Amino acid sequence: MKIFLSVLEVSADVHGSKLINALKNKKKDIYFYGLGGERMKEEGMEVMYDVTQYSTVGFIEPIPYIPKLLLVQEKVKKIIKETKPDLIIFLDAQGFNLPLAKYAKKLGIQTIYYFAPQYWLWGNQEKAREVLDTVSYVVATFPQEYNLYKKFGDNVVYFGHPLVDYLLPYENLEKENDLIGLFPGSRIQEIKNLVPLFLEISNRLKEEGYRFVMPIASEKFSEMIFRYIRGKNHIELVSGRESQKYLKLSSLSLVASGTVTLEAAILKTPVMVFYKISSITYNIAKRLVHYSFIALPNIILNQMIYPEFVQKIDIKEVMDSINRILKDEDYKRNLENKLRELEFKLGEPGVLERISKFILEII
Repeated sequence: MKIFLSVLEVSADVHGSKLINALKNKKKDIYFYGLGGERMKEEGMEVMYDVTQYSTVGFIEPIPYIPKLLLVQEKVKKIIKETKPDLIIFLDAQGFNLPLAKYAKKLGIQTIYYFAPQYWLWGNQEKAREVLDTVSYVVATFPQEYNLYKKFGDNVVYFGHPLVDYLLPYENLEKENDLIGLFPGSRIQEIKNLVPLFLEISNRLKEEGYRFVMPIASEKFSEMIFRYIRGKNHIELVSGRESQKYLKLSSLSLVASGTVTLEAAILKTPVMVFYKISSITYNIAKRLVHYSFIALPNIILNQMIYPEFVQKIDIKEVMDSINRILKDEDYKRNLENKLRELEFKLGEPGVLERISKFILEII
């Protein structure tokens, strides 16, 4: 059996590796190949192209990488046509993956979109119909996502969010009151925009006795982050493979908007959410987004449970919010109650077991 996976981002590489592991535990003789990163390669996948360092968010941000990605896309089409996999699994990266999914449909190859385009969050929701018409199945990871896609077809399933499974090993770790986590994201643009801000914040807090830890999402970004952190002895750099452990240990974390906000919610860690993008992308996105928030926990509960700082960031406002979160015990208790409500919405453990069982049943 041959399964081709198409993954272009560091966070999707983690999801892809976990899925490969779950599938291998059920069936040993699967050959995994395609586009991926470090984690999927470690799980035994033949990574033909690794383009995770080119991952961006926005409308103008991807432009420098488009020629390289288009070249890879054409090569991937050729590989798919020649090898005819039993199944193709797409993760995220709709600009790259949707055209591939349409090509696979012409070839009569069965496909799954896992972490499908988030039309429940932004854009024209009618486009969800196009996705369902293109792929064999969408495996939704949020209730709202499932409800939207279900309006347009029956080829969508929902088993819960896999983070529920990933984070089980860290549930019983005790928080360290003097530790603050810094999570600037897994894309070049996020690192460039947020690391200097996080350094300014840490410089203001180190005099109060706080320690800081910054996981490096991928080895590809090590050199860039080293340049920023050189000489900053109050910040400990650790492997991105330990990011979830340190997210649990931290009394507070400063994070880029993304998957890490959901991880923090499951681990009951207070976080402050930051994001900065080009002004062009920001102004376009404001017209497309259907929610008032950017952090997934805030969106799912439809209320501001994690403070958000987007685009023009007032450092005084940030510091006031940090002091409140670190010192207000009522705030922490109220936050924990809300996070329990969110955890309930993400499903019971065993998500990967259910997803991998479904995948093997349809091949």
